[in-house]
Amino acid sequence: MSSKNLHIAIAGRALSHPVGGVREYSRSMVRSLLALDTPHRFTIYYADTSLMGMHPGAEEKFLPAPHKFIFDHLAVPRAIKKDRPDVTWFPHNVMGMGVRRPAVLTVLDLLYFKDPAFPVVEYARLDTLYMRQFIPRSVRRAKKVMTISDWTARDATRVLGTSPDKLSTVHLAQGPEFRVLPEGPVGDVREKYQLAKPFFFYAGTLSPRKNSRRMLEAFGRIKDRVPHDFIVTGGGDMLMVDHADLIEQYGLQDRFRVLGLVPGQDLVALYNAAEVFVFPSLYEGFGIPPLEAFACDCPVISSAASSLPEVVGDAARVVDPLDTGALAEAMQELALDADLRARFIEKGRLRLEQFSWERSARKLLGLLEASST
Repeated sequence: MSSKNLHIAIAGRALSHPVGGVREYSRSMVRSLLALDTPHRFTIYYADTSLMGMHPGAEEKFLPAPHKFIFDHLAVPRAIKKDRPDVTWFPHNVMGMGVRRPAVLTVLDLLYFKDPAFPVVEYARLDTLYMRQFIPRSVRRAKKVMTISDWTARDATRVLGTSPDKLSTVHLAQGPEFRVLPEGPVGDVREKYQLAKPFFFYAGTLSPRKNSRRMLEAFGRIKDRVPHDFIVTGGGDMLMVDHADLIEQYGLQDRFRVLGLVPGQDLVALYNAAEVFVFPSLYEGFGIPPLEAFACDCPVISSAASSLPEVVGDAARVVDPLDTGALAEAMQELALDADLRARFIEKGRLRLEQFSWERSARKLLGLLEASST
């Protein structure tokens, strides 16, 4: 820990994302950073007045800005020039171009840039153009760059030419709310959503990189050999995948259900109630949902793509996400073998010991301290 008492600023636009992994990571990291036993002073710049009072351990400032460009490149640099923090953390890919003081930048993923392994750019067009324009500039100007996986660090070197010496991996973690629940709340959520049968579970968007069509086709291939339904929950994306043809082809009208967004306590109970969590994503900067499943004693089938092997280790059944047959085989195997599920549950518990928000916050704090001079 630095012997100097620092003034650390946080550009908090990502805290006001309406839903999704960026918001949850940002909020968890800020909360954990403020909870550390440190002499440092924190100032958080918000893009949304509703967040005022959210972090009583910091000085909170609302910076009015009608657009993220104005917040990132005008409002935040102006506030930093006035407040003169020793170092500023930018949690979401972009550092304000007008910032002339030390800064640490977090790069979450580089899916905004075309990848030979995943040619579809699924983010909104204007957002993609914005990130393509400003991520490379931000990475060059930041003193240190935090990536959320070794995979993303390698991507930064490959796509942006960033020196590995400038990059530091700080893994993410699952929230404390994800845990094994007593039967009462689990039974309540079964009744609420009419989940009488055992079920496979997926939580997340249904965008192209999540590989949900192969996931559903794999289920369709084995539906007559397992008693399970398939339950999906999560938010929408601009680019959504349609499954109507697969539902018709495999006769899944009564076996596949999309619940949409559910309350947080219901999501935890659904992980607890599920027999197998299936996460065949083609691209993840990190991938928190498998850790959420581990924390709820739910065995996981994971993709072998991008950062996911780094996250799950040997604690999940890992498959090639492009091999629908292998995915179907893994689903059938775990659905019908209780002993195998129990072994993966135990491995998941052990794997979770590698991840915690406190540990991640300490690593980030170390980067901030090292970048302050």
